Amino acid sequence: MTRRLLGVVLAGGASQRMGADKALLSHPNGMSWLEAQVQLLRSADLEVCVLTGHGSHHQLLGTLEGVTVQAEPWQPAGPLRALSCVLHDRDDEALLTVPVDMPGLRQEAMQQLIFRWTMQPSRALVADDGSRLQHLLGIYPCGALYRKALDDELTKGESRWHVWLERIPHDSVKLPPDQLVNINRPGDLAALTG
Repeated sequence: MTRRLLGVVLAGGASQRMGADKALLSHPNGMSWLEAQVQLLRSADLEVCVLTGHGSHHQLLGTLEGVTVQAEPWQPAGPLRALSCVLHDRDDEALLTVPVDMPGLRQEAMQQLIFRWTMQPSRALVADDGSRLQHLLGIYPCGALYRKALDDELTKGESRWHVWLERIPHDSVKLPPDQLVNINRPGDLAALTG
């Protein structure tokens, strides 16, 4: 079965450690981090869904073609709960998830991720920086097995992505570590901008 691939930007975090909305920080290309991640996914001809609880994100992206901004029905409850808004039980789609706070991600790494996933599209594929999995950057098939494991994890009240990952069939792909750096604190940002 052929699965349609949908890009999903995870942008609903509270950014407490950063002290400001990370999605609106300035990207080296002149856009915001949020706009840059959307553009990256659109450059692969993917429709994009942005999961967020921030009204400013709706204002920023609301008129872009091929982009849907979906409000999370609760204020920051973590990326796995956000994913539950779009991961359905039909097996005709897969979700390429990208965190908004990975501004070094470039098209080559994303294309490598997509290419590797097409070899086994019924399994999830997760980015690996060589020392650990970067589970928010990955491709996750929809389907009953994936949805049930997600619901079970949320029902336990855990909402931990890495625990859900242990319950689903997945592989990993090593990608350039400099493109997979999450920026969570002002010190991380200072190191990025040098």
